[in-house]
This record gives sequence, C-alpha cells and structure tokens, in this order.
Amino acid sequence: MKRSIGILLVLIMLGITGNAQNDPQGDLNNYVVSTTKIPQLQPIILTAEALREEDGAKYGDFQIVMYGSNVMELTDKEKMEAYTSKAKAAGVSISVCKISLDRQGIDQSVLHEFIQVVDHAYTHLIQLQKNKNYYSLQL
Repeated sequence: MKRSIGILLVLIMLGITGNAQNDPQGDLNNYVVSTTKIPQLQPIILTAEALREEDGAKYGDFQIVMYGSNVMELTDKEKMEAYTSKAKAAGVSISVCKISLDRQGIDQSVLHEFIQVVDHAYTHLIQLQKNKNYYSLQL
C-alpha cells in the first residue's frame, strides 16, 4: 500500500499538466485525476489529503473522474461507501462518465448518491484544464 501511494505521488509530480495561474478563485490549486480502476480511489484520496496539507490556503478543488468498463463496480453501494466516506472527509468529489455507464447498461439511479455523473470523461477533463486551470493526471 505504501508503495502504491509513493508511486502515485511520483506520478502526480511528474505527470501533472495544466496551469494554475489566473485562477478566478484567487490562484487556488485545483486537481483532477481520471482512472478506470476502483482500487486506485484510496491512494488518490490519500494524495488529495497530502496536497491539501501541502497547499494550505491555496488548496482549491479535487475531483476524481471514473470511466471505462470497470464502472460496473460503482453500483456496489456497500463497497463504494468505504471510498465515498473517505472522499467526503477529504473534500474530494467522485464523478463517472455517462458514456461508460451507458455502454455498460447502468442506470444512474443505482450509483451511490455521492457519485456525480459527467457527460463525457475526456471532455470534462479538458474543460477543467482549459477553462478552470486544473492540474490533471490520468492513471
């Protein structure tokens, strides 16, 4: 577990793209991480907690965007409660791609209530990078 957290932190340091300058919210550092793997939620949330501590008053928003065939696992509300409770406590939002849900035949109503739906994962990521100056990492 410690190794995966360390790897995630290194990836974030090496792979972040975006520009946090001229943020309309007062130069806050905003982050978005996209992933296809549910088990990556835990180290991503731990990374958000570390960045919140490091950034202090400059910490803004942290989002996780899920996509791909593994979104079926998001329908297990009991399993997701462990992740969503940690995400809530860390101030992290979790979203899922509507296209991925549609391809898997998943109705949005069966998702955990904390999980939001975005129309298209990649479009959402690009919009955050371009229009809202988010640092972005794709796992």
